[in-house]
Amino acid sequence: MHHKNILRKSALAIVIAAVSSNLYASGFQLQESSASGLGRAFSGEGVIADNAASGSRNPASMTMFDRPTFSGGAIYVQPTVKISGTSPSGSDMSVSDITPNEWVPNFHFIYPINDRWAVGGFLTSNYGLSTQFADDYAAGPLAGKTSLKTGNLNLSAAYRINEYFSFGAGFNAIYAEAEINRHAGENSNGMPRDTEVVHMKGDEWGYGWNAGLLYEIDKENRIGLSYRSQVDIDFSGDYSSELPSRYNALQAATGMPWGTNGQTVNGDLTLSLPEVWEIAGYHKVAPKWAMHYGLSYTSWSEFKELKGTGNEGQTLFYKKENFRDAYRIALGTTYYHDDTWTWRAGIAFDDSAVPADTRSISIPDQDRLWLSLGSTYIFTKDASIDLGVSYMHGQKVKIEEKLNNSANSPTYTFRSEGKAWLYGINLNYTF
Repeated sequence: MHHKNILRKSALAIVIAAVSSNLYASGFQLQESSASGLGRAFSGEGVIADNAASGSRNPASMTMFDRPTFSGGAIYVQPTVKISGTSPSGSDMSVSDITPNEWVPNFHFIYPINDRWAVGGFLTSNYGLSTQFADDYAAGPLAGKTSLKTGNLNLSAAYRINEYFSFGAGFNAIYAEAEINRHAGENSNGMPRDTEVVHMKGDEWGYGWNAGLLYEIDKENRIGLSYRSQVDIDFSGDYSSELPSRYNALQAATGMPWGTNGQTVNGDLTLSLPEVWEIAGYHKVAPKWAMHYGLSYTSWSEFKELKGTGNEGQTLFYKKENFRDAYRIALGTTYYHDDTWTWRAGIAFDDSAVPADTRSISIPDQDRLWLSLGSTYIFTKDASIDLGVSYMHGQKVKIEEKLNNSANSPTYTFRSEGKAWLYGINLNYTF
């Protein structure tokens, strides 16, 4: 597998790699774009416009800013995923630390050109995943390492049509790194459990677009609609397997990956990052109180498989995913205490994108409930700091997964549950 050295050496690739994330999230979609959003469970994002992060969610909201404004910070995620089960041979498959803690940085800048036009630049991560099991794990072909890191550079512009409507659109460049490792696990062929049967690694760019519409009913009430397009990442990278190549002719019967005798060959894999629709609203219901909400719909059904192919069209690695479309609903409130302090809270429900019959321990997805609190401290009329904390609780699920792709493959049964604490901080400045 070859790597594009020019991209690896470019300053932009280095910057985007620095904000890449590899987290446990719904499907593998990330919400973590700001500390203020975290404190309200990301309800009303893209229409509240209390800092520059609003423009990354709905570009039309940039028309609400009359001065250049910046917001930058990070969210620290502490996920815990527990897997339990017993293999057909009686081996204990219980693990409790398969997901790493991670920082997710974010940077946002909005520049109003005049009273109708505004432009902005945003650096976030919208997708990420990382799970890692021990090399000698009993169910090695199902576990191993699964990693996706992405960084999204978004450049957008917005235009105020009249006092009620604004429209915005933008261009997205996504840099992604992916890695899949699998091992033999327990087997009847005499192979050591930690024999590497799949190693795939690659990095690539993908491109898409986004758009948004904002309707300001009045100064205290507004509704927005935003859209982010599907992006296909066509990875071209390295593939290797310690499996003997002499068994490749029997792949259909054995269900095993393509063997290369440990040699590295070129491998290709296309990853589809789904389109996202979101409706959000904000309403000032009292002099110091506001309510906000959001409903997003992600077309996860576009993600059907992980399939690595070689130069001659051979299937190197195959994993059926068959995700389904999923939604997220969030409700929150903000209390404007005084000129110094603002308080917020939120609750949200994340619908799992993974059907019960295709759940996997490598992507241990489940329905999730978010509970969030946050605050803003205003230093001056131009500078403030946002703090946010969320607790995310995942539903306990049962996972039944075939060891390989053969018709007579044994089925392994697991139980999985997950939770996470998220802590965020952002600094905001208006020039």
